Parts: sequence; structure tokens; C-alpha cells
Amino acid sequence: MKRILLLATMAFSTAVLGCGENTEPASTATTTTAEPASEATLVALQKADMLDGSEDHVIGKCYVCKLGMDGSDQITAEVHGYTAHLCSESCREHFEASPDEVIASTKIPE
Repeated sequence: MKRILLLATMAFSTAVLGCGENTEPASTATTTTAEPASEATLVALQKADMLDGSEDHVIGKCYVCKLGMDGSDQITAEVHGYTAHLCSESCREHFEASPDEVIASTKIPE
């Protein structure tokens, strides 16, 4: 129940506050999950990683914004061996709450 409430609060905050320019101080990457990744999650991460043309385990687009907005190298999260750049602290909080769900719900742009 707490997780659902947290997700709903974060979704509302993102809708109200929006994504984009970060007004928070720079922050370091955090590890989001210790659970093993599914094959589908690893494939999605690899495809998102390749959006910039290089396979470097760094995803430069914000996953919470459906990979449509540039992420910041100062707002990151580590997930299954990849560094995901997010565009704002609220997006990072949303991503960290359930990274596998965010990854699974994101269609990778062609």
C-alpha cells in the first residue's frame, strides 16, 4: 500500500512540477536495485544505451520522460550495470522507486 501511495505521489509531483531544469544541487549516482534483471529489461537497457550510437552502459536520455528528454550527468541512477541520466530530481526519485517497471513501460524510440 505504501509503495502504491509513493508511486501515486511521485506521478502527481511529476505532473505538477514537471521535468526539466534542475534547481537542486548536483548529486551522485545511487544504486536502484539489487534484484537480478530479466532478459527483457536487459534488452531494453541495451537498446536505450545505443540511442546515442555507442554501447557504453550510459543512457543519456531521461527514462521517466520516456527517453524524450536529455538527462543530466549530475542526476543519475545505477541500474543493472547501466548508468541512467535523469533530467530532474523528481524523475530520479520516480525511477528509483521502481526502475524495472519504468524500463518495462518505456517504448524505445527507433
